[in-house]
Amino acid sequence: MQELRTDRLLLRPFAPEDEEALLGLWNDPYVRRYLWDDRLVSREEVREQIALSERDFHERGYGEFVLSLVEWPGALIGFCGLRRIEGREDVELLYGLYRDFWGRGLATEAARAVLRFGFEHVGLEEVFAGADLDNAASIQVMERLGMSSAGEWRVGPQALPATYYRLRRRDFARRTQGVNTG
Repeated sequence: MQELRTDRLLLRPFAPEDEEALLGLWNDPYVRRYLWDDRLVSREEVREQIALSERDFHERGYGEFVLSLVEWPGALIGFCGLRRIEGREDVELLYGLYRDFWGRGLATEAARAVLRFGFEHVGLEEVFAGADLDNAASIQVMERLGMSSAGEWRVGPQALPATYYRLRRRDFARRTQGVNTG
């Protein structure tokens, strides 16, 4: 499976040995607030997400990555990746970082690398990303990536409202032409 690298980050596909680290990340109160609608995540759900990502990489060519800093390669600081939006055929960009790593541009850097991978290596035509309506930081990441509003959607088991953004491959290529993003 594909590993990615940016100036500051290493991105490695989810693997079974990431279970404990992802369980900790996704149950962190600041991370789960928006990613998991502020509910505790079970070990079984973590295993399911790892298995889903492995299957997606095998069948679709994309999945989710654990993030670590180049200078601290053994420690998980977050995740970023691509998966199908629940109940839809569309592909969604997901990302999350421990709070200690917020405000440094790392989510944007990871997301840009994953988008490049999805568009240039997998051949996706468009990618969506969503955020809770009050998650201003995540909305700013989507806007910095050049994504444009796709409206308010209700997805997932609880069908809570979220604002969604979209980026098409041709627009990504135009925005990043001549820019080295990792």
